[in-house]
Amino acid sequence: MAAHVFVVPGTLDALHCDDVVVSTDQRGPAGVREHWWPVLGWDGSSGPVEREQVTRLSDARRYVQLDPEGRDGGGPARWLLHVGALAGQGVEWLPEGVRQALRAVADTGPTATGLPRRVALPVVGVGGGGLGRQRGAVIDQLLAELDRAPETLDVVLVANSRADYAALQARRVALGMGRLDDELLEETAATLAGRARAGQLAVFMGAGTGVAAGLPTWWGLLEALAARLDVPGGAEALSRLSPLDAAEVLRRSAHAVATSGGSRAPGETLGHHVAAVLGTPQRYALAHVLLAALGTEQVITTNFDDLYERAVQAVTGRVIPVVLPDREPEDDLRRGRGWLLKLHGDARRPESIVLDRRSFVRYDATQRPLASVLQATLLTRHLLVVGASMTDDNVIRLVHEVATLNEDHDRSRTMGTLLTLEEQELTAKLWAPEFTTVPLGPLGPAGESRDEAAARIANAGRSLEILLDRVAALAAQDSVHHLLDRRYADLFAAGADEERAVAEQLAGAAERIREFLPTSERGAEWERVLEQLESWGARRRRPQA
Repeated sequence: MAAHVFVVPGTLDALHCDDVVVSTDQRGPAGVREHWWPVLGWDGSSGPVEREQVTRLSDARRYVQLDPEGRDGGGPARWLLHVGALAGQGVEWLPEGVRQALRAVADTGPTATGLPRRVALPVVGVGGGGLGRQRGAVIDQLLAELDRAPETLDVVLVANSRADYAALQARRVALGMGRLDDELLEETAATLAGRARAGQLAVFMGAGTGVAAGLPTWWGLLEALAARLDVPGGAEALSRLSPLDAAEVLRRSAHAVATSGGSRAPGETLGHHVAAVLGTPQRYALAHVLLAALGTEQVITTNFDDLYERAVQAVTGRVIPVVLPDREPEDDLRRGRGWLLKLHGDARRPESIVLDRRSFVRYDATQRPLASVLQATLLTRHLLVVGASMTDDNVIRLVHEVATLNEDHDRSRTMGTLLTLEEQELTAKLWAPEFTTVPLGPLGPAGESRDEAAARIANAGRSLEILLDRVAALAAQDSVHHLLDRRYADLFAAGADEERAVAEQLAGAAERIREFLPTSERGAEWERVLEQLESWGARRRRPQA
């Protein structure tokens, strides 16, 4: 059994993983369709030799690895899977190839972190494989095969359409796949999913969400800045200060460097150094896309990177409006229903970054209305806190102001859920009853080495992703974009003849509406009915070839 099977919406080209599998036909690289080229690092001008290479694949060996010696420039190892079944071969032909490819991936060995290898693949066989009209049967057999994958693998199945994603999540829940063994975590997932479906959930992200994508934690960022700015005593000296005081030392060091005539560009602020340390990561972590899949309209972060924005664009196809400390929020908030509030600024705008004590004082004096957005969210939504230690002085003050307001009006309510990577009893007491604290891993033992702590936190981070995967699966149960779509009819239970008949009748009703709609005197009204049926999967029937 696979270590875990994740299901996410979006695309394969920007997801952080160890391996990626892409569909082809019996020609290997030469059979890869153009829409997969970006996943493999190919474009119109690069990689023509690799693209045009013919590697014959067969039933006996349906896969090929493009990077047996490692991939130039980094990125996940690339695998091609032959899914071009010959005429007359049905869906049952597909799982064997998936099985072969996953075993080969597992045989490449463990990851450096000791965690299961993470391999991502699409819903294979429904494009060039010729099984597009049997998507329900493909999904059923694909999920069953992935669940039997080697236990050294985490498998991420990426759905690039709303209908595929809805069908996958509905089938997983029906089969009991992904249910959490820990009853407290299962109950937490169900509660959070219910809030997400009801539009009552907001998200607060901290630095922990980006660690799996290679970004530093808060203290990791301070350590990197200390080395970059040659701070006396380095990170060890900074660790004896509070985070804000440590950042203030870094700000003054950055100012000294900027005015000393050294090798770095004159006038570089601490924000510019932060942007340089973070770089421009291109691949978002699994946590980013799992949170994006929840569809929450209010998202708040203290992070400086743009990985969550990338994940949202991959999932929804739209750019999420971003609200920044140095920019008027009104226009951003009016451009769309959803928004992302970046409390501490954006690395793409170094001058907006809020990190040190002086910046926080200035922030409170000049950006109080922006902070009020967080407080309004606390008053009207349930805040899911992910990857944040909640030690930010500014955030602590804002939360306690809302808690005091509730107390003054005799309102007792839990404002959110705090997901932590280690069990900390005092932190849980500190935030109760305002937040329910849910630990994903144990507290480290006395004398734990740095490497041991890193491994423990990495395991807890994976447990967090598994919890978010369960939340996303349960939250998607209101999505029925596939229900009336004939391509998914195989997902009806064997004895559900009446359900099949009703689905077919509703799909047929959509066909009839399309026929009379152009001449109807009540066209606007029928258009609304048709839109609803189409949102449930009632697609226009294709003419038979």
